[in-house]
Amino acid sequence: MCWRRVGINCLMLLVVLPLYLMLQGTSWEQRVEVRRTSPTGYTLPAAFSRVLAMGYQGLLSDYEFLRAMTFYGDRSVKQQQMSTEDWDFFAYSLDVVTDLDPYFLDPYVLGEGLLTWDTQRYEAANTLLRKGMQYRTWDWQLPYYIGFNHFYFLRDSATGSDYMMQAAEIPGSPGFLKTLAARLAYYGGKSQTGVLFLQQMLAETNSEALRQRMGKRLLALQGAVQIEDALQQYRNAEGADPQALSELARSGYLEELPQDPYGGQWVILQNGRVYSTSKFVDVKSENQVN
Repeated sequence: MCWRRVGINCLMLLVVLPLYLMLQGTSWEQRVEVRRTSPTGYTLPAAFSRVLAMGYQGLLSDYEFLRAMTFYGDRSVKQQQMSTEDWDFFAYSLDVVTDLDPYFLDPYVLGEGLLTWDTQRYEAANTLLRKGMQYRTWDWQLPYYIGFNHFYFLRDSATGSDYMMQAAEIPGSPGFLKTLAARLAYYGGKSQTGVLFLQQMLAETNSEALRQRMGKRLLALQGAVQIEDALQQYRNAEGADPQALSELARSGYLEELPQDPYGGQWVILQNGRVYSTSKFVDVKSENQVN
């Protein structure tokens, strides 16, 4: 019975796949006219491809992915600039591929590489990656990519930090993500979030070297939080920022100004944020490297 079922499935595949490819070939020839007369951004629902797959979603997903790469590669080789409609079709193709096989990593990586750098469709890339996160729950790369997009492209360090933290909590993720996430939290105005995250990481790690690195980062963030809290109290009482942070200690809002363990100096930025000139990197180490 098992062999008979395999034989029937193979026969169906031989019959259905050529038919599907023929229909795809016809639609490919008509695509120029369809896209010319269709509104920009209009695409058919991805659910139709699941119906056409007739149980062979994995095979059709591979085919659609290859077709999307060929579509982009052909224009790249011919040095033809991708139009808005071209990018609409490309983004839609990746959505179809991941709709058919949401565990397929390659389309998420391709979307991250092209939809961000080549066409500045950051939200489209993030939407695709968030879709993958729902299925590839063990994969730290997807939240890491989203975090990078928010931090680098969207200039949103706070959201970038949140996703980096999610990535760092996934087993098997690189150790550097733990301190990187906390560093982004600091730049994003969420020092307290970074403190809580590092405290949790310190409680869970057994690596002494990592504990030392995270412990130093935690000490720096705690200093930033302490100054930020005192600064807010000063603002509430005085109605303005102090001329220098040392005034917080002279006025009694701090017993003393915390030291930056990385050797930097605390300053107030124009937006009212507390910032260290060390950027949480050992000043001595940087000088030695330079």
